Amino acid sequence: MNWEQFLAEGERAVRVVREGLKKRGINAGESIKTVFNTDEDIPVYDRYENKLFWISVKAVSGKVEDTVRQIPSNYRGWMCGEVESKQWVNPPAVIIWYCLKTNVAWGTIPPKRLSTKWIIFPDRHGVVIDKRKTNLIGKTYYIYPSYCVPTSEIFSKDRIIDCIIELAHIS
Repeated sequence: MNWEQFLAEGERAVRVVREGLKKRGINAGESIKTVFNTDEDIPVYDRYENKLFWISVKAVSGKVEDTVRQIPSNYRGWMCGEVESKQWVNPPAVIIWYCLKTNVAWGTIPPKRLSTKWIIFPDRHGVVIDKRKTNLIGKTYYIYPSYCVPTSEIFSKDRIIDCIIELAHIS
């Protein structure tokens, strides 16, 4: 898989989740770029088109519950977002992991500032080389610290949808 295919998988996951939310009456918009040149995967608007919050979508290749196979032994949960980006300035209200192979989704509701409750992993900014991106692009890239969401905070699709409906004030 090349880098473009990897990015396309993420975009496809965002599209699938967005369409699912729209079918449930949630005013889910197209991805937007922030002033930090990062994207907010799914902004959610009220009926007057005022942005209420945004949802981060992560494509995964298997069951989120399968922590033995999916997560290395030194991880304690799922990864989400870079500390230096929009997730520090304007964290998402909901994070959704979506498996393209199984069409199964899971989610979590982040604390207001992710780093106050969740572990930041792996190492400090610029210390660890991102081998996958470096190999695909042919230029050295570094891993930025990410929030490690404990597996105990991962919820079913139904629970996350209920949360989104409540946040969007849909009755």
